[in-house]
Amino acid sequence: MSIQKYQSTLTVTEGPRQTEYRLFAQVTKALMDAKAEGEKGKKLIAAIDWNRRLWMTLQMDLASDDNGLSDALKAQLISVAIWVDKHTSSTLRGDAKIQPLITVNRAIMEGLAKAPDEDSVEGGAAQSA
Repeated sequence: MSIQKYQSTLTVTEGPRQTEYRLFAQVTKALMDAKAEGEKGKKLIAAIDWNRRLWMTLQMDLASDDNGLSDALKAQLISVAIWVDKHTSSTLRGDAKIQPLITVNRAIMEGLAKAPDEDSVEGGAAQSA
């Protein structure tokens, strides 16, 4: 199966919430691997950079008028994204540990897992149309 077919199949069977969860899981695993290797070197830099890019992307999405989350939740998540950026800089300088970033990502994953899955209902309707 080609990569394009796999990606199109994944898009059809996976809603946005599942995609976000999967991405957070992958990034968090990279952070955990970097922690296991002593929080130094290329693995740390790559994991930290990937996590920062994820949070920057989320922050841009949260600031978009098209984002359907409540204003209060958007504001809270933007605050977390700003904290992640600052903590990332501290971690890269060696002034902070990576564990708080892992903890935050896991909390987000828990929220994504517990939230009602409206995406699958919309996805199912789109598939049958």
